[in-house]
Amino acid sequence: MKGTAMTSEEFREGHYKDKYGRWQPDRRSGGDRRLLRKDGELAHERRRMYRRKADREIFEKDHRAMINDALEEFAGEHGGHL
Repeated sequence: MKGTAMTSEEFREGHYKDKYGRWQPDRRSGGDRRLLRKDGELAHERRRMYRRKADREIFEKDHRAMINDALEEFAGEHGGHL
């Protein structure tokens, strides 16, 4: 069996095939523990909101710097007048 590709024809609930093709019990088969929390979905939304906020702050900071550079370049080309 060495060197043969595993097929996905067979599936055993609570098990996985290791690299040698042997079925091993899946220690993670108990399900996602995060879903047991009453605020599981809300926590995910909160993380997404903060991530978006941080991304937006970085985006705005980068664009502010680009705008300032462009204004300085424009002012330099036009004798300091906007």
